Amino acid sequence: MSLDPEFFKELLSMFKLECEEHIQTMRDGIAKLAQIEPSDEQVEISETVHRSAHSLKGAARTIGLADVEPICQSLETCFSVLKRQKMVMPEELLSMLQRAVEGLNDLLGTLDESGKVTGNKTELTMLIDDINGKVVTLAR
Repeated sequence: MSLDPEFFKELLSMFKLECEEHIQTMRDGIAKLAQIEPSDEQVEISETVHRSAHSLKGAARTIGLADVEPICQSLETCFSVLKRQKMVMPEELLSMLQRAVEGLNDLLGTLDESGKVTGNKTELTMLIDDINGKVVTLAR
């Protein structure tokens, strides 16, 4: 299906604004998780970050960003697990999550006019794999 170029340009512009909001929500949530003890608030914050990753994944799918979708899916899965765990978040994991969100932001910053990500996602993908490994270990 081919979209009208003007409509796609408008859609891409809205996607970029939505990305900024979701990235900021994830940044804020991770920063809050670093400051609190295990609690219901931790579950709420993890749920909020989970929803942002999920929404960003859906928005990426809408405009055909196949490169971004699996990264968002991994972050979504990670926060899905974390929202079920009431525990002190390991500093290393929080740091990795912060780097992943910043890496995702940087990757989205390379989005060109045609809706293609031109940045290299290799390092971010490896970081996401490491995060998933740590989360699986914590969930046991």
